[in-house]
Amino acid sequence: MDRIKNHYFYIVIGYLGILLISIAGLRYILIIDDVIGCGLIMFGLIFIVSNLRFTESKLLTVKERRIVNWSFFCVTAIICIIGFTFV
Repeated sequence: MDRIKNHYFYIVIGYLGILLISIAGLRYILIIDDVIGCGLIMFGLIFIVSNLRFTESKLLTVKERRIVNWSFFCVTAIICIIGFTFV
């Protein structure tokens, strides 16, 4: 029973993260350079990352997790390099 509650906790955290990022995106669109919006984005990303790490640990093997993490890092690095090049 405790294990099921733990799953529900992480599911709620993931959805809360998505909600915070949505709210922060809307606030940023309406109010440029908003400090509260940046904080909401930060906490939302922390919640989503914790949810993704939990699901990775339950669904993937160690080798598969390494592949996913490295591919995510490479894609993020490429996006940042392209983004900083054209700004």
